[in-house]
Amino acid sequence: METVIRVAFVYVFILALFRVMGKREVSQLTPTELVMLLLIPEIMSQALVREDFSMTNGVIGVTTLMSLVFITSALTYSFKRFGEFVEGKPALLVEKGKPVNETMDLERIPAEELASEMRRAGIEKLEDVKWAVLESGGRIAIIGYDARDVRSQDEEESIV
Repeated sequence: METVIRVAFVYVFILALFRVMGKREVSQLTPTELVMLLLIPEIMSQALVREDFSMTNGVIGVTTLMSLVFITSALTYSFKRFGEFVEGKPALLVEKGKPVNETMDLERIPAEELASEMRRAGIEKLEDVKWAVLESGGRIAIIGYDARDVRSQDEEESIV
């Protein structure tokens, strides 16, 4: 019965901390939030299985971890350079229908992955991609030409 009470306490405690941290989908987690999710079970496991008989150490550990994540989030929001260091910057993979091979090699993005994202965006040919951007969260955003942009691109080429 003591194990049930410990698990219920940890559940309510972590649920309350996540409510304080704010709403976010799992796919939108920052690297620091993902690390936090991986460390919480490790910190709390000893308290749950009574290897460390006090729940206090687990609560202090998780509270410290959540505090560090919150501080990192606040610093990332307040200071652009710190945010770029922690979360990275977006990287341009395709510009005006041409792949930026140096960036694709640096980010280790194979052409097959880019093609897969293009298909998801409903774009068949690389020439129809205005920009492809690897976002700091790891998602590839595909921006295609609309009808007006295609005309203006064709006009630009005929002028040159």
